[in-house]
Amino acid sequence: MRAVRFQEAINRAMPRRKLKKVVDSNSIDTSKPLNLEHRETNENQPEPLRVQQELLDDETRALQVELTSLLDAVQDTETKMVEMSALNHLMSTHVLQQAQQIEHLYDQAVEATKNVELGNKELSQAIQRNRSSRTFLVLFFFVLTFSILFLDWYN
Repeated sequence: MRAVRFQEAINRAMPRRKLKKVVDSNSIDTSKPLNLEHRETNENQPEPLRVQQELLDDETRALQVELTSLLDAVQDTETKMVEMSALNHLMSTHVLQQAQQIEHLYDQAVEATKNVELGNKELSQAIQRNRSSRTFLVLFFFVLTFSILFLDWYN
């Protein structure tokens, strides 16, 4: 994503540079004959120097504007990179916290599984005890009933 933004910033700046290079080459071509005329006339014509100086000033201003816009783009990119770095740090912190929470949940799930297994064992033992006590109780009532009948018959 940042590479795309950087490439867009470069692409925005590059066409300007290409156009300026074409303009610069035209200005250089026009300035060379002026320099030749200037050499031939031995400073009899101050007009070509002024034109050349104006062209150089225009070129300097254009380069300053281009460099300023490039500096703004770089500063914007730097700001975005700092923001992305902060977000990356925040995300890694959250991922670490989530990993710890997942580990804690896993430990709790293992403990709950052990508790369920122990509970099942206790329930099966309670069922076994209930069966044996029921059998004993039925046998006790059976003996008690026949004892009462026997005592009643004996009297």
